[in-house]
Amino acid sequence: MAIIRGSTRTRGSTRRRRIGTSLAVATSLALTSVGAWAAGPALASVQKAKPPAVSAGILLPMSGKEAFVGQWFDHGVRAGLYAVDHGGGVMGAQYATHLADTAGDPVDAVAAFRQLLLYHPVVMFGPSSLEIEGVIRQYGPDHVVDLMEGGTTQLDYMHYPYVYRVFPSDSELLAGEAYYAVRAKGCKYAAEVYDSGPNAQAEVGPVTQAFKKLGGTVVASATIVAGQSSYLSAVAKLFSGKAPQCVFFHMDPQTASTFFANIRQLGHMNIPYITGDTGASIQLAQAFGMADAVKWLTGMAAPPAYAQSNAAFLNAYQKVWHTRTPLPASPAMYDAVIIASLAMDAAHSTNPTVWRPFIKRISNPPGTKCYTYPSCLALLNRHRKINYQGASGNENFNIHHNVFSSFEVEQFNASGSLHTAFLEPASRLASLYG
Repeated sequence: MAIIRGSTRTRGSTRRRRIGTSLAVATSLALTSVGAWAAGPALASVQKAKPPAVSAGILLPMSGKEAFVGQWFDHGVRAGLYAVDHGGGVMGAQYATHLADTAGDPVDAVAAFRQLLLYHPVVMFGPSSLEIEGVIRQYGPDHVVDLMEGGTTQLDYMHYPYVYRVFPSDSELLAGEAYYAVRAKGCKYAAEVYDSGPNAQAEVGPVTQAFKKLGGTVVASATIVAGQSSYLSAVAKLFSGKAPQCVFFHMDPQTASTFFANIRQLGHMNIPYITGDTGASIQLAQAFGMADAVKWLTGMAAPPAYAQSNAAFLNAYQKVWHTRTPLPASPAMYDAVIIASLAMDAAHSTNPTVWRPFIKRISNPPGTKCYTYPSCLALLNRHRKINYQGASGNENFNIHHNVFSSFEVEQFNASGSLHTAFLEPASRLASLYG
């Protein structure tokens, strides 16, 4: 069952004190006595209507096995909302947000989506890959713009005019995994183990294809069911033939805790274990075992591409979450909020049918490059064409509303902090994509 949290102003929003009844009466009498001629511009300023709030839906997996992903994305969204609300607002208006929990399930996502529609949102942020197929066909008919993050390869060539993906496809990320395995670790023979969920299974083809393009050979593979009490048979299968030099995998932290305990039990915790953006999460590293994670586990992340954008993101993130160490994948959802807000500003409208075409106009070249919401807004107010450069990358959308990025391979150190183990240029990954 989807759970929806009520309407809230974003963190840090200014609350206005209500004007007391007696003051209102006194003001009314005073104005009557001096006459209309004395009111002039000053009274018009006092009585100027406050812009209506911009209704936004946040559709994320806040419970279930992918709840940690929902937390990543929500952290980025909240930082973006703070940056906009404290950077002038959308045409002077603040956001009013409503969060609905998809529970990581496409069916629950439909119910959550419908609940959000009751608040007449002009934009939605989310969901992730697991739930998008349940609702992706609804955004156009309901005229709601969606900016989502999730690597599913099923969206590589999508034709949904109201849906934009602000993070690169897993096709590019998985090419990065294979590139790291071969070029950095010298792995020519790999094993693959993925859980049976659709998101994990969608990764098998792209990583295998990229690995083979680089001259690698997959010597063993296994599909596991999440949440089992033992994976000893699957581990034995992976290592029963020619010994793999590395392992590609995807699984949630709970499953990983059991699986890698079995890996350790059978004596195979001695080669690289390579995964995607979940490998940059402390939850997975702890499930893997931190002492071994610092040696053998790596994950993927898009590096901060622009210093100014990243600084603005970190400042907003610190104001909301009281830390300058952001959760993985949160910069892209921060960018999603900035992009949507600037598109509305550029269109002078919060009507999705009006502002949607402005997404690529403010995000793609040509245009004056800008890196923060206030600086971009200032250029728009001077009627300048802009090209927003995000905290997660350039955010240039192609005809399928996808973006591309360089990637860095990340690994934890003994203190639990991430460091970059290997950097991969987008130009090199593009040759392995698809």
